[in-house]
Amino acid sequence: MLLARKRPERLVPEYSLTGDLLSFRRCARQYRYQNGSSLPPSRPVQLWYGEFIHGVLENAYRLWESSGGALTFPLPYERITTADSIAEPPAGLSPHDVRNLGWPVEQALLHQNKRARSRAARSAAYRRAEATLNMLGPYLFPLIAQAEERVLGTRSVPNAGAEQFRAERYALHGVIDVLTEIELTEAATDNLIRRAVQEQCPGLTGEFEVIVDYKGSRRPRVDSSEWQDGAWQVQTYAWLRHQQRRSRRVAAGILIYINELAPGDADIGLIRTDMNLGRTDVEPTRDSDRRMLENWRPGSRADLSADFRFARAIRVIPVDEESIAEATTAFDETVANVERRVKLEAEAVSILQTWNDDCDDRKTCAACDFRYFCDGYLRNGNPAGAEDLIEDEI
Repeated sequence: MLLARKRPERLVPEYSLTGDLLSFRRCARQYRYQNGSSLPPSRPVQLWYGEFIHGVLENAYRLWESSGGALTFPLPYERITTADSIAEPPAGLSPHDVRNLGWPVEQALLHQNKRARSRAARSAAYRRAEATLNMLGPYLFPLIAQAEERVLGTRSVPNAGAEQFRAERYALHGVIDVLTEIELTEAATDNLIRRAVQEQCPGLTGEFEVIVDYKGSRRPRVDSSEWQDGAWQVQTYAWLRHQQRRSRRVAAGILIYINELAPGDADIGLIRTDMNLGRTDVEPTRDSDRRMLENWRPGSRADLSADFRFARAIRVIPVDEESIAEATTAFDETVANVERRVKLEAEAVSILQTWNDDCDDRKTCAACDFRYFCDGYLRNGNPAGAEDLIEDEI
């Protein structure tokens, strides 16, 4: 009796939009070591900060939702100082205090060996969480339809057959921080987030979904790859959302740059630099904010207006079929680049020759465990004090 040869199992590689594609675009070599070799960073500083902010916002929203929207803002916050340790909040605090919202998140991260780089970084994270909750919560929470929405879709890998990649299709997945349902009308609104969407999507009426993604960083320069990648990220989220059943059309994406709501010294200095070099799309409209930035010195206090900080933090990106096609095509090419390197490495080409050290961000290099044998780190000048940029950023 003749037995049929067993067919090889079909391989459909999975890619996370943020954990794989954006990580690869930031630095291919770091991506290979951390994702391909499962070597997590020894000091997941930036990972801790992002997950802490997400966790506090999630806790606050669940609290607001369970109260039937009766939770009032501003939420109280007994400020954490650099002298405070990671201990249970002191007795007597309001149950709605930001410290009571943040402490269980810290404990969960600590069990995963994720902790703040320093007490100063921990204090800054709480300060920014408080600013985000009290400046955005009253406008964002009433609009939320779903939080932490997982989305999945499959796409073709470009040139897969010609280049003999391991697969012709790939699965793309991600987690949308917040899905909101917004009714766009010509009438004015008191909700600052809805108003921002109306201004960027003029003439669009009806009910739509808007994707919201939190970014634990400052507003990027308009000429940076981070600026472009952020726009492509929300456009691709829109495509993934459209693959789900019973979803409304996505009209826009909103990126919320958390650091802009409570900027630190490094953030203030970079805002001023970006303004002087014409590398930002949001500048002060008030003379008081402009003079404060012009006269600011490191270590001095900068009381920027809430309006300016809000404008810096909110970036609305209109979504349409053309913009979705541009973004998804760009990420398809990114997947093809990853698959090309996987194929080369399988042909016994070394990791250092296959995966480029193409990072141009000093903070990414400073947080990388593999920098000491990476030509890219040395090529960037191995700058003294580069590691301090991580703490300044958060």
